[in-house]
Amino acid sequence: PITLSVDEAAEVPIKTVALAVAKAMDFQGEVIFDTEKADGQFKKTACNKKLRGHLPDYKFTSIEDGIQKSVDWFVANYETCRK
Repeated sequence: PITLSVDEAAEVPIKTVALAVAKAMDFQGEVIFDTEKADGQFKKTACNKKLRGHLPDYKFTSIEDGIQKSVDWFVANYETCRK
């Protein structure tokens, strides 16, 4: 299983995540953000204190690598995971 969580020191905006997903999916079109709508939640800080207490040497995967691995899994398992 893949746990999607980022280190508190490596927070990323939603826009960065959206662009990383588009890149991981090899999306060739233009990603358009509707600036006429409310911005919504810009970020959500995750507290990793409990994780670090149990696994002090835990190394986080970069958000780009984690998204790429998630997308690769999804594409490879599409037929079974979407049914």
